[in-house]
Amino acid sequence: MSEISLPLLGTLRLRYFPGPARRVLGRFFGRRRREPDLTSQAASLVTEYVRENTALFERAERLRQKADRLERGGTPSESAANRAERARMEVEAGLLALRDSFASSVEERRRAFDHEVGRLYPTLGVTGR
Repeated sequence: MSEISLPLLGTLRLRYFPGPARRVLGRFFGRRRREPDLTSQAASLVTEYVRENTALFERAERLRQKADRLERGGTPSESAANRAERARMEVEAGLLALRDSFASSVEERRRAFDHEVGRLYPTLGVTGR
């Protein structure tokens, strides 16, 4: 008898079994309740935070652009660079606090949050802390 002619265990239709037997067989064959997608949860949490704190993000971006413009123009300003860095650190601190509330001890949730922040804001250094 070849491997192909055997029925696959993953294709068993568990709906034909009574409730308790279905739960036991489902656990045995690895069928579990699916957890909500962590990436979409993190994305909605980050976008909600950004919507509530738009002024912080706009200020950080505006100050970074000003510091870059001055440096490209040949008159680098240390105070402009410092202000831009402080604004960026404020944004990072807020995102880190949000990350800690989202994923206090679960590493998988933390990675999903870091991935989403890195995708949306690649210049921020939120990951790896």
